[in-house]
Amino acid sequence: MYTILIAMGIGAAAGGIWTALALWKTWQMGLVLFVLVSLAAFVILSRILARRIEPRFQAVYKQIQAGQNRLAIAQLEELLPMSRWQILLAGQIHAQIGLLAFGSGDEKRAEAHLQQAGLRATEAKLAHASIVYRRGQKEEAKQLLDVAIRANKKQIMPYHVYAWMLAKDGDREGAIQKLLECQKVEPGNESTQENLDRLRNGKKLSMKRFGMNWHGLQLEKPPAELRQAQAMAGRKGFRQKPQRRR
Repeated sequence: MYTILIAMGIGAAAGGIWTALALWKTWQMGLVLFVLVSLAAFVILSRILARRIEPRFQAVYKQIQAGQNRLAIAQLEELLPMSRWQILLAGQIHAQIGLLAFGSGDEKRAEAHLQQAGLRATEAKLAHASIVYRRGQKEEAKQLLDVAIRANKKQIMPYHVYAWMLAKDGDREGAIQKLLECQKVEPGNESTQENLDRLRNGKKLSMKRFGMNWHGLQLEKPPAELRQAQAMAGRKGFRQKPQRRR
């Protein structure tokens, strides 16, 4: 990342000047200055870049809210070169492009970006696992969910999606164990307890509590009333009241 290299260059210059002037404890203090100045320079440069990038992200979010996904994707792709300057930015951009392409039905394009998404982008990891699972590569899908769980241990949905896949493939005991792991992360969660009870009683998992976060993965058909609402939302002139982002 250019920001890191520039920050280290500034730190090296400060440490080198201090050492050359032999102001105090020569190279030892020069090394300390290198670390401190590099860190300070990195923070300052990152904040400057963030202030420049943030308005462009806000514009992208407005395009997404207006349903202009193609335009949003194009704007995000234009931001990709900036990821050479800002750490972790590439993973965020790839995650967003992948999710937009996935929602638009372009799974080939979606997968190309989702596999480059940051580890903390849980929704992107779930979407990638969904594509792979529906293609029949079930073990690879589970490996992707393992990665998502390790990177986002406090989020319960990856556990439930993993359990759903296991149960779907006939491994009911494996699904129960996965939900027991989830229960340790968030004891008392109603969704986890409900699905544990359902599995123990020989019933199918219920993912309705996850709403569109679940149905958006396209692993299971949404109920008729939800499909009807989606159809109405797609009609010309129909506008849903925008939801507040959490």
